[in-house]
Amino acid sequence: MVGRADHFVQLINTYCLNVETILSKLESYIDLPNVDFSNLAALATEIEERSSCIGAEHVRLTCLDLMRACDQMQKQKYETFFFCQALSWTKNEFAHTRNKLQVLVQWLLNLSALAASNADGAEDYEARSKTAKIECYQVVFLNVQ
Repeated sequence: MVGRADHFVQLINTYCLNVETILSKLESYIDLPNVDFSNLAALATEIEERSSCIGAEHVRLTCLDLMRACDQMQKQKYETFFFCQALSWTKNEFAHTRNKLQVLVQWLLNLSALAASNADGAEDYEARSKTAKIECYQVVFLNVQ
């Protein structure tokens, strides 16, 4: 259990760091005088693929709009409003997703510590584990805190 939890924690942390880096790049490129929106679309695609792999569906969906905005900007040279709006929406959804993933990481770390410290008290472990799972579910899926 501990090894698998560590793997998921590492996967979540890597996802969050990578997406934060890409979002920062997207934000910094928009201020350049001659923006190549095909490059920005490639970055949005990268976020979309990473989000798809981890199951961050809301972030993935916002990236589709971001990619569409990049395509329109590249073809028709509109003002950057649509791109900025799509980027803002993507950043907002990522922030919500990251908060939920951080709760999941904390739960996994607590569960790992609980499993490691409770080698011989199986019944107590089961009860505390069930309570921890319910609390995590409430925070991640029901937004109860």
